[in-house]
Amino acid sequence: MSQFLVGYNLSVMNSMESVVFVGHTTFEWSVAVAVFAVGGPFGAVAAGTIVDSRGRRSGMAIVTYMFLVGGLLQTFAQNMLWITVARFVIGFASGFSSVL
Repeated sequence: MSQFLVGYNLSVMNSMESVVFVGHTTFEWSVAVAVFAVGGPFGAVAAGTIVDSRGRRSGMAIVTYMFLVGGLLQTFAQNMLWITVARFVIGFASGFSSVL
């Protein structure tokens, strides 16, 4: 299931650029899209230590909640800063899930 979420979150930002937060700049949008890839390696590194100490089952629960929090942040974002933060959280969760 988590790899489906990774694929979905890779592509979800492609279609709505002209609709979401109409007043954003190209740079703001580029950062929001790219920060997904920045969060991934951090999540992968963190997953190894967390899964070693807490176990794979706990790791799966943690990544589920990370995807949930990232999705909620992205859904209820009021500006591009919150979209960027949400994309980092989702990228972190995607990297984390790739190690499980």
